[in-house]
Amino acid sequence: MASRRRGFRRLTVFGAALAVTLASTGAAGAESPPSLPVPDSPGLEAEAAPPSWLAEPSPFRLSFRQGHRPLTAQLADPTARMVYQLADGSTHHLTDLRGRQDTPGGTSYAVATTEPGRTATVAVTRTPRGLRVDWTFSPATGVTRVSETLTGSPEEHFLGGGAHTMFTDLRGKVLLNKAVFVGASNFGKCNKNGAPTPFFLSSHGYAVYPDTAAIGRIAFPGAQADTHCEDKPAPCPVAYGQNDRIQLCFKDDHLSYEVYGGSPERVTRSYFQRVGLPTLPPPRQFALMKWRDKYNTQAEVIEDAVQFQAHDLPLDTVWIDNPWEQGPEGARPTYACIGALSFDKQVFPDAQGMIDDLKRRGVNLGVWVAPFLAKQSDGKPCPHDYPPNSFVQSDRTNVLDLDLTNPATRAHYEAKLEQVFRMGVNMVKGDRGEEHNFEESTFAGGPGRLLHNKYPLLYAESVARALRKAHGDNYTMLFRAGYDGMPTILRGAWMADADMSFDGLRLTLRRGVNNGMTGHPVWGSDTGGYRRIAPDSPSPTLFTRWAQLSAVSPVFQVGGPGRNGTPWVYDADTLRRFRDAAKLHYELFPYLFEQARLAAATGVPITRPMPFDHPREEAAWTADQQFMVGPDLLAAPVTEDRAEADGAAGKSTPVRVWLPKGDWIDLHSGQTIAGDRTITRESTVDEFPLYLRAGAAIGFNQRGPQVWAKPWGTNDLDRKDRAGWLVSADGGARAENPYGGKLTSHRVGKHLVITLRDAPAETQLTLPGVSGLRAAYLDGRPAGKSTVDELRGRASGWTTTTGAFGGTVVKLRPHNGISQVVLTLP
Repeated sequence: MASRRRGFRRLTVFGAALAVTLASTGAAGAESPPSLPVPDSPGLEAEAAPPSWLAEPSPFRLSFRQGHRPLTAQLADPTARMVYQLADGSTHHLTDLRGRQDTPGGTSYAVATTEPGRTATVAVTRTPRGLRVDWTFSPATGVTRVSETLTGSPEEHFLGGGAHTMFTDLRGKVLLNKAVFVGASNFGKCNKNGAPTPFFLSSHGYAVYPDTAAIGRIAFPGAQADTHCEDKPAPCPVAYGQNDRIQLCFKDDHLSYEVYGGSPERVTRSYFQRVGLPTLPPPRQFALMKWRDKYNTQAEVIEDAVQFQAHDLPLDTVWIDNPWEQGPEGARPTYACIGALSFDKQVFPDAQGMIDDLKRRGVNLGVWVAPFLAKQSDGKPCPHDYPPNSFVQSDRTNVLDLDLTNPATRAHYEAKLEQVFRMGVNMVKGDRGEEHNFEESTFAGGPGRLLHNKYPLLYAESVARALRKAHGDNYTMLFRAGYDGMPTILRGAWMADADMSFDGLRLTLRRGVNNGMTGHPVWGSDTGGYRRIAPDSPSPTLFTRWAQLSAVSPVFQVGGPGRNGTPWVYDADTLRRFRDAAKLHYELFPYLFEQARLAAATGVPITRPMPFDHPREEAAWTADQQFMVGPDLLAAPVTEDRAEADGAAGKSTPVRVWLPKGDWIDLHSGQTIAGDRTITRESTVDEFPLYLRAGAAIGFNQRGPQVWAKPWGTNDLDRKDRAGWLVSADGGARAENPYGGKLTSHRVGKHLVITLRDAPAETQLTLPGVSGLRAAYLDGRPAGKSTVDELRGRASGWTTTTGAFGGTVVKLRPHNGISQVVLTLP
């Protein structure tokens, strides 16, 4: 803490000196913000100070700061900032200040342009989030593109941009602000993604949110051309190899952007205050979901439930992927009329009976949907009953894209969806929505360049509305497309169509963590991948390693066209490892759900790239194959290519893990490891690097050893009568568990004192890595060590266990929700 205060004092002194310099020269800001000694998160004084701005009159220029700390500014070169293009291709820019007027919370500036007869209005307004800049033109007629250029530096790193796969750090990159689907595969190796967002944050303690749905691009310092990507029509132009600037370009006739100051957590909160906070899904959104790429018979759907239950695998939902809809009479049932939204009678002769059968087994049913109609199936035309003017032209010739800006079309689509949902279908896999290019289309609601990015939101809104009508709050969702505001609608997102390879796994991890930060916090992926690279894909090792990623992801779903569609066909060891990963996910549920509650209240993500908490640590920016789950759990799934051969040979795989400052408890070995360094951890196929922050406590419903007379059930997720915790023996924890109440802990020498409030009638604590106790007082009563079998028959006590998540296990019966534990450590 002292080092942070010293860092802030240095920053304040430097900022004051800079302000004196600016005042003496009459300049409003520097072309590039100086490299300041910014601590990992700005000091409390800097965090509390509202951002402010300076306006330089000739040529007009804005700069932004927080307290005495510069944030960013418009580039000094007037020909490269606040530029606009006309329909004839000519470009112009803003010049000198002509007048100013105070407005509520800010100032409105009248600014001349290089074009005779056109002026600009630049309004700067203080908001509870930070600063908002709006610039418009008078007249606006004929303006087709706007560009803003802000200062940047080659030392800066950046996070944000949505669900891209190729990188975490945006430095040197160009982002396309256009929802375009690419899978986590060789096909997807470019900077496009199906769930973009223009929000980005800097390692220098600020963030910028271009508040627009328009198609465009953002280029960061040092950006180079992306030779892997093509885009038509031509994208917004940016200059490559420029180390001193951040370039914003959008195909619109005005521009609004917001500037936030502070730590990544603070600016992320500001962003979600603007676009809307994520929804909190029901607990079953975190339960295991299952699918196959294709069901050939109705019996195969029931087989999935039977097989999972027979192999002691948890299961909440089976969803039927495309195809499932009724095709033309005489067509092969495997070629459905997408958009028919009724079950094909050849494949599903008794769809209602199938749904009812699954319900009796405690399993829900979901279906795949898309926002378009197939024109034909198996060479035969697909009929439809939509009203006139229901479709919009896109670049696809084999489908009819629904114009969801047309109220009649949208109402008809939702009514058809609701019919299916009222059969008992209460989960939707929302596919597509971003495969079409609407940039040059015309909707009933406006031009495609402004609606292309909004289209996935319209689609998700319609599906969610129909689900709510049919099921109230009892429904789940997974969508792959998105844009700003999607988390306010969706309950979950999935990282789709990855290669069944370790490269696909690496890209998926990056994509999910990126998406979870600025897109939807509740995300998962196709365990094992989707695009087959060999007939027997995914291999046992790849399937296991992917399942370990799914274990620590908010969503665990499994399925595809390979063996992952029927996991019971794997050998016994692979099936056991898959079961262990699923069990770990269920054990982590209370922690994941608590983080989801925080995300819904603040926008702070569940899974976080390492620089999110450590923006000034260079090592954090290269550690893009590991991430934090909440503030206290660090996961480094095994994604190296060599893991394939290692697994086949029964060898461990060395994994490089960067551990931040402090001590970390290896939950598989029980060892405590000092941080502030990169280590190499050997990982057998049965485990992966997973660490608890020393001094932390997290909700954790540990299944083994079974210390309760009525053991944890396979599908137990959100029991109200029992809760568990992982508690570091270091003390200092203050934590909440959505079903376990509140826990605090502190150390006094070798004594660890744990206090629980609002705890359920059955509570268990696990102290990882603690091999035993010298003494224990549970609610004032001494307790000696028991065997697991003895403890199962007692109301309270403690025992020890070895292996993964091994340590000391304490069993409690809190009185009126309160319990106090005093443990004397070895």
